[in-house]
Amino acid sequence: MKFLNTKTILDLLKKNALDSDEILSILKTLCSLVSQAQAEYDPKTQELVLRTLDRRDLFQEYTEILNSLVRQVGLYPYLDMEKISERDALALEMHRPENFYQTGDEDRAPERNAQRGYIFHKVQAEVFGRILDGESVILSAPTSFGKSAIIDALIESGKFRNIVIVVPTIALIDETRRRLSRYRDTHKVITHASQALSAQNIFIFTQERVVDYPELPPLDIFVIDEFYKLNPTADKERAATLNHAFYKLSKKAKQFYLLGPNIQAIPPGFPERFRCIFYRTDYSTVVTELTRITPAKGNEFVELVDLCRRLTGPTLIFCASPAKARKIANALLDGEVGKASQGMAEAADWVASNYDPDWTLSRALKMGIGMHHGRMPRALAQVVVKGFNSETIDFLVCTSTLIEGVNTKAKNVIIFDNKIATQKYDYFTFNNIRGRSGRMFEHFVGNVYLFHPEPQEDLPFVDIPVFTQDINNTPESLLIQLDTNDLEGSSRERMEPYRAQRILSLETLRSNVGIDPQQQLNLAVSMTRHRENAEALSWNGLPTYAQLESLCLAIWNYFVHGGKIGGVTSGKHLAFKVNQLRSHSLRQLIQAEIENSANPDDAVEDVLDFVRQWPQYRFGRLAMAINRIQNEIALQLGIKSADYTYFVGQVENLFSDPSLSALDEYGIPFPLAKRLERYLSTGGDLDAALDRLRKLDTSKLNLTNFEKTLIDEAREYS
Repeated sequence: MKFLNTKTILDLLKKNALDSDEILSILKTLCSLVSQAQAEYDPKTQELVLRTLDRRDLFQEYTEILNSLVRQVGLYPYLDMEKISERDALALEMHRPENFYQTGDEDRAPERNAQRGYIFHKVQAEVFGRILDGESVILSAPTSFGKSAIIDALIESGKFRNIVIVVPTIALIDETRRRLSRYRDTHKVITHASQALSAQNIFIFTQERVVDYPELPPLDIFVIDEFYKLNPTADKERAATLNHAFYKLSKKAKQFYLLGPNIQAIPPGFPERFRCIFYRTDYSTVVTELTRITPAKGNEFVELVDLCRRLTGPTLIFCASPAKARKIANALLDGEVGKASQGMAEAADWVASNYDPDWTLSRALKMGIGMHHGRMPRALAQVVVKGFNSETIDFLVCTSTLIEGVNTKAKNVIIFDNKIATQKYDYFTFNNIRGRSGRMFEHFVGNVYLFHPEPQEDLPFVDIPVFTQDINNTPESLLIQLDTNDLEGSSRERMEPYRAQRILSLETLRSNVGIDPQQQLNLAVSMTRHRENAEALSWNGLPTYAQLESLCLAIWNYFVHGGKIGGVTSGKHLAFKVNQLRSHSLRQLIQAEIENSANPDDAVEDVLDFVRQWPQYRFGRLAMAINRIQNEIALQLGIKSADYTYFVGQVENLFSDPSLSALDEYGIPFPLAKRLERYLSTGGDLDAALDRLRKLDTSKLNLTNFEKTLIDEAREYS
């Protein structure tokens, strides 16, 4: 029995069997290393312990020693409960969340936690304790840290009546809602403004829904997941909206918890201004094994297919765009990678029937290959992730939409592209992607295969424009939302022209959240100088085609300024596509695209992209901004005011009951919800629609088994 170096230990752990001397030498070395690392976290020592846990089968006779090592590095959830010593058991019990509740609060802590048996590792416990003591915390930690589990424990503590959780995507609204639905006995989970409040509420919103929500109740705490998106380096428009959401919530809540991966620093002075702590840790619960793949130029897809043939376990393949995801899925199909998936056959048939049989997604699902990107319907994206986590899908090809916080059980991650769309990712994003390999309680060691060199190591400093008010990063659309006493000197100067002008009221400029105030003024001036422009926008109810075109031209010319968004290239093009929605189903829109010489993949995804980008996101917000501006100018000119409310609601909900499109987030795809309209329609009352869904007798309806499963799952988590 002797001390070993790290390389020798790693080599031994890859063997199928070890003799007793090798086992004892490994344990002796680990005991020495762990003892030396007690005062401070040592990632290399922790990695060796995790790799040893991954080969627990080799150390069955020495479980108590392995337990002791696990306890000393603070990985309490990984303790083997069957052979646990009293000392280890005591340490474990002190890291159950319910043991943090203050004396006198025991009756408020639900029994669910003890039944679920969740245990914190040592750093989770420290962060949780700080928040429970009333501190606001900004946590930067690796992907596998277990940041979301702290949210669950805070809810279970019984100390927080009203909680807002801000997530970056609709996909994360669904995942978070499903996870937190187990607390519906104590809190109502709210995802839409149409839902009525209860005595205790958990609001799960994107930043857009936070700023649009009319009047939140007093909040005990708010949470922002993936808080690094406050930084405007990638998507400035959404970053500004998230900053606005943070500002709005900070005025309402007693404390906050911001969480995200691998952040180097936040702006100086921010912790003092908002009375919070920045807690940065590299503490990891899984190990990443990085392998560089160097294919010959032009041979990348051949190498990818060969690699996938060799891999075992759920495999995530990251690529730059939806088009690349299709190309990879087709390469896997052509290479006969994957196997016929009985569990996804009905899903594949349903996709073929409701969208198009030649859509790559349908053909891929039959062979256990999934796709996940921003153009996919939310309910289908949920089906794919569920299939991957249950291992009925072996390979999941994804873009950045799956990287932004959606939890998967990937043993392997293949980073095929080094870009998001056309822009190269930075080290931070790379770290976030590779962090998807491995999963606490699922895979101690995750494998990452990289087809490009790693980007230069440089973890980001996160700017928070609502605080720093840097002139380059803080748009005037954000500054105008801030109270005067929260503006810095230079920001007050930037806002002064808007306060001094008499074209539009400050109230109107502020009501049009996220829209540049100068663009609003430009439109208002045009209406004032050209009365006919204001009159062309003076309608209510359902517009004529000419009225719709005037509205779309105003949207495009003043708020979009060219380019191509969601397949739309001009104001007239936008009017044409919005008008199509009045008389066409999604299936008919897809067929119309195919008839116009689009291939099935492009046809399906272009239609879905348009629906996501315009009816369900931009159109309503921009149209109602014009509505408010027209109303104010109409009063000045003495002409009829407009009211687009009804038409905007129709467009946003694809000319159907509003609750039907909302059900897509609950796992009911829109084509299925549309077929059930007579049973579920409630005039937009989502709570009532969900109640009808729970009571729906599916045995009396002509539904496939797949459709019944979707309904059953939606009921379970609603």
